[in-house]
Amino acid sequence: MYIAVYPDTDILSCEAAQYITRIAQESITAHGNFMIALSGGSTPKKLYSLLGDEPYRSQINWSLVDIFWSDERCVPADNEESNYHMAQQVLLSKIPIPSEQIHRMPADHDDGDAASLAYTLDMQRAFGTDVPSFDLIQLGMGPEGHTASLFPHQAALHEQQRLVMPVIVPKPPPARLTFTPRILNAARHVLFLVTGREKADALQAVLEGSYQPDTYPAQLLKSANGEVTWMLDEAAASKLGERK
Repeated sequence: MYIAVYPDTDILSCEAAQYITRIAQESITAHGNFMIALSGGSTPKKLYSLLGDEPYRSQINWSLVDIFWSDERCVPADNEESNYHMAQQVLLSKIPIPSEQIHRMPADHDDGDAASLAYTLDMQRAFGTDVPSFDLIQLGMGPEGHTASLFPHQAALHEQQRLVMPVIVPKPPPARLTFTPRILNAARHVLFLVTGREKADALQAVLEGSYQPDTYPAQLLKSANGEVTWMLDEAAASKLGERK
């Protein structure tokens, strides 16, 4: 696990853009494509804007990239609450990526179980394997320690079979689809972006406290098979010890 602290969100976002560009290039060189899952929320918006503009846009061969999402709110694709909608505005509309390589979660489907299965099958087709191993999953963390749409004390934290499942969370909009720990922990690289002083207590508990993933779901990534990198701003990292 790697932890890096930056003075502000702008510098953090630039470092994250450089990191993703490097992992994309390495993945394409190693096996011919780059498979990434994005997150939602406000924190990665600056990062996505950077990736959609120069100098980063031309450093990634977008024709060899497939983009997925680690979770989605159950709203229409053009809704302001949609994770896809945010990415479409600041990134997807700016890059030369084939439309069939943008894999939106069908979270506006009436049947959450059917939508979860459809997305699982979509991933399995794209990867050619039962449990896909993403080159990179980019995640955030909420002020109570949730990540993706895995919230404290929910059954989804213990799911061992499904890769995607519907959940009802204690934050609007409540109905969502989310990756489960099984697929999150199969990734080659996981990148957490965490900003804001309101997350400092949870971040300290996740990184320096005892292992309590039911209380702090982001700790589930301590079981990841690959490399986990935390990029933090100084406000979020303000309560960490000297190990930062």
